[in-house]
Amino acid sequence: MKSLLLLVSLLSFHSPVNSSYYLPAYLSSVSLANLSQTFYHQPSQLNSISSINSKKVNKKVMMKASLLSQENKLSPLGVPPEPNRDIGIATVFLTLENRQQKNQTVMIEKIEIRNIGDRKLQPFAFKSRKIELKPLENAVVDIRLTNKTGYVGNDQVKAVITYKIDNQVNVIESKPVVVQKS
Repeated sequence: MKSLLLLVSLLSFHSPVNSSYYLPAYLSSVSLANLSQTFYHQPSQLNSISSINSKKVNKKVMMKASLLSQENKLSPLGVPPEPNRDIGIATVFLTLENRQQKNQTVMIEKIEIRNIGDRKLQPFAFKSRKIELKPLENAVVDIRLTNKTGYVGNDQVKAVITYKIDNQVNVIESKPVVVQKS
């Protein structure tokens, strides 16, 4: 029954998500009729669902992170130049799923934007943020980070998110992205 609930919840995301990233590889060849038998005979497999780069699976909350990064050195058309405006913009999208039938709190402790090549930290600031999830709730949270200096270097960047659930600290990363510059 838990496995069927997991499959239904994975397929119920409101955003386009490839559910094969969340399921073990052996499930791609398993039919729905054999799904309950598969987990019945292999219960340890349910706990070994792994993630690829930007996905993190926890017994309580499933989380995925993605990043959109921009650097706008030129003022928008029709707007007079302002010397002290935000130039660097990083928007981190967190897709969360509460897999329990009780409320769950996720504390986003730290978000860092880092270069891929040299792992150098980009100059963005973030204050911790609490996210409350209701039972079996799916949510997409966007967190916008800005700075007045732009991005350092010409490398691809990724978001590194440190979060805490029930005093257990976890880290996930987004896939690398190219900074869109204008």
